[in-house]
Amino acid sequence: MNTKLHKTAFINSLIVTLALLLGACSNSSKSSTASVKKDLNWMQTSEITTLDPSLPMDTASESQIVDSNEGLFRYGSHSKLEKALVKSEKISRDGLTRTYILRKSKWSNGQPLTAQDFVYGWKRTVNPKTGSQYGYLFSGIKNADAIVNGKRSSQTLGVKAVGKHKLVVSFKKEFLILISY
Repeated sequence: MNTKLHKTAFINSLIVTLALLLGACSNSSKSSTASVKKDLNWMQTSEITTLDPSLPMDTASESQIVDSNEGLFRYGSHSKLEKALVKSEKISRDGLTRTYILRKSKWSNGQPLTAQDFVYGWKRTVNPKTGSQYGYLFSGIKNADAIVNGKRSSQTLGVKAVGKHKLVVSFKKEFLILISY
């Protein structure tokens, strides 16, 4: 696999992981006129300590968050990465900036999901005051390591919302990842 393709696949995998930390979202769809009650029941082996996507430190909480959230991307059949909340993606020539246009989606309470929701969630997770164990997942994003280490403000994280549905993510130049899935 060539390096550029490998890097693109990895970055998309990283975005999937990061996006899962955001919160419970669902794609918007027109509701039918018929009301249908649907129940989903499953068991956990231990108590869920939190549903805050920045704070889980146990597998029960982590699995509930992953199972009840939608990210920018998801793994489809045959572990193929596919768009989830992303409608389209643009990568800059140097590969350091990615622009995501989000699908129109809603939170579980009916409020619209916006690019600013991702910005807020990601900045909150890297902020040392939050106490998240997952700040390292943002390591490839511009300024993330300095923020996690308390050397910069979380407001300098390389992520911004442009309007309601455009999310722009800037990566640092030394973007080297050694993670296997």
